[in-house]
Amino acid sequence: MTEPEETTPEPHPEKPSAFTARRNFIQFGIAAVGAAWAGALLQTRLFPVQTGVAEAQPVQFPLSELPVGTTRQITYAGQPAIVLRTPESIKAFSLICTHLGCTVEWQAANLEFYCPCHDGRFDQFGEVTAGPPPVPLESYPVQVVDDQVIVGETA
Repeated sequence: MTEPEETTPEPHPEKPSAFTARRNFIQFGIAAVGAAWAGALLQTRLFPVQTGVAEAQPVQFPLSELPVGTTRQITYAGQPAIVLRTPESIKAFSLICTHLGCTVEWQAANLEFYCPCHDGRFDQFGEVTAGPPPVPLESYPVQVVDDQVIVGETA
C-alpha cells in the first residue's frame, strides 16, 4: 500500500506594506512633496492672497495737538503708527514689530518702544536695542506745513 503523501500547504506570501521597502518609501515621499508643491502653486494662481494693506494716504492734524514731549497715535496705511515730538524734531513710526508683527508700545518714561510678545526693544529713533527684532521700526516721512503735521508722502 502506498501511503498518501503529506502535503504541506505553501505559505501565502503577504503583500509588503508600501512603507516597508526603502525604495517605495522614498518614492512615496517624493510624490507627496511634489503634490504639496503643485497644490500650493495651483492655489496661489487660482486664489491670490489679498494683503489687506490700505493705500497709504497722508494723515494730517494740527501741530497744536502735538505739544513738545508728547505723542499721538494714528492709523497710516491701515496700520497703527505713532507720531513723536521732541524739541528737535517730529518723527513717525509704525507700531508693528519687525520680528513677528506684534503691536509695540511706546514707553515715554524709558524713551523706547517695547514689544511684549518677545521682549523686543527699540529706541526713540526706532533702532533695535534688545530682543529678536531683525531690523528697525518702519519710519514715515513727516512734514509741517502751515501749522499742520502731515505724515506720509504728499503729491
